[in-house]
Amino acid sequence: MPTITFRTKPETVYNMDDTPAYVEVKVPQVTTRHCDMHAFHTHPRYGNYTNSVLFVPMLRRDLAARGVTMGGTLRLDQLPEGVVVDTSGFLAQVTITLD
Repeated sequence: MPTITFRTKPETVYNMDDTPAYVEVKVPQVTTRHCDMHAFHTHPRYGNYTNSVLFVPMLRRDLAARGVTMGGTLRLDQLPEGVVVDTSGFLAQVTITLD
């Protein structure tokens, strides 16, 4: 399964009365450096496009269909399917698995 992985700092969003509302992470502009390129090269759908300028727009379209927007945020309590966030360290590691 092809995966996209990046690290980011989790940020707590507060309510008006200074109580924590939820935790979110920011999504960077995904490029090939975030991708497991071996898995993408051998994938039947992405394999022919991995060395093409069409690869990154394909990723962005598929991520947007899952609810992950570039430059947007992901709430940890409302993660889309296929998205896993590990917050055990200082930086959270976000892993997105594509079908």
